[in-house]
Amino acid sequence: MSRIIKYCMAGFGNVGVRFARLLLEKEAELRAEYGCEMRLTGICTRSKGTLLNSEGLDLKKILAMNEEAGRFDEKDDDFVRCGTETMIAASEADLLIELTTLSIDDGEPAASYIRTALNRGMHVITANKGPEAWRFDELNALAEEKGRMFLYETIVMDGTPVFNLVKKNLRGNRILGIKGILNGTTNFVLGELERGGSYESAVKEAQRIQLAEADPSMDVDGWDGAAKICALANILMGAKANPKAVHVESLADIDAADVAAAREKGCRIKYLCRAEAGDENGGLKLSVKPELIPFGDPLASVNGTSAAVTLYTDLAGEISIVQTDPGILQTAYGVYSDLCTLIESTQ
Repeated sequence: MSRIIKYCMAGFGNVGVRFARLLLEKEAELRAEYGCEMRLTGICTRSKGTLLNSEGLDLKKILAMNEEAGRFDEKDDDFVRCGTETMIAASEADLLIELTTLSIDDGEPAASYIRTALNRGMHVITANKGPEAWRFDELNALAEEKGRMFLYETIVMDGTPVFNLVKKNLRGNRILGIKGILNGTTNFVLGELERGGSYESAVKEAQRIQLAEADPSMDVDGWDGAAKICALANILMGAKANPKAVHVESLADIDAADVAAAREKGCRIKYLCRAEAGDENGGLKLSVKPELIPFGDPLASVNGTSAAVTLYTDLAGEISIVQTDPGILQTAYGVYSDLCTLIESTQ
């Protein structure tokens, strides 16, 4: 007999849809390898509506609704009108999968959703970096108090196992510093500048291929990177920081001439996120800004929409990880990876 894990979802955008499809693709594998069946009991979104049934929802039907109408059918027997916290409370789920949109200002309402779920005895998997950038210590302590898992592998570099690498494979190491290319849009824009394009045309091309939003400021002004470096530093280095504590410089002041001048010096310009020794935020200095790095640096060859991070450790030395041109599947995989961790850890 299969073990049933009831789960609810907050948010059902591109990542949520791809994750749902991945669950269906892996349904037989989960049953065969883990003796586990996933059962969705609630899903709430800001724009598509809410579905709720503590006995279980039809995931295939939900995907079909979304494909056909871009929202949930109000005539469906399981359609209800309620907010996310009400859905969490009524879902009778064992697990919240939190996939709502980042709020750079305070990490809300995602942090409140996570807090509600933990207080109700649920495990939590999130793809939202806001709660970790603003409330990591509080939420992590609450999870430990409640004896529940709080998992977040996909918040930085999608499904690349940065956090699992440190937790499981770098035991005994202290992370002394972090350097990374953590935003695909800005890395793409810099590549376009290297080909002689203007900043404006580079941003327009990023928007055309749906890499950048209509308002690209979250990426090019560094706030997405600020949330990511805060999350990394809070989780891996014990920083007590938030994005307002990060020194941020926009990419918008860089042009093709700057890129060419850097090349003449044997360098490339990369938009780097850093956490290094300092006097604040638990003894750390956090920054997101364009920097010159020599051609020999591992991050200098990270191009296109690829991302990379370098971890400086006390015992294992310097370790760099590159993720090549990630897509939505890799983000969904990060959530699925956390699910596998949860299943294995609670068997």
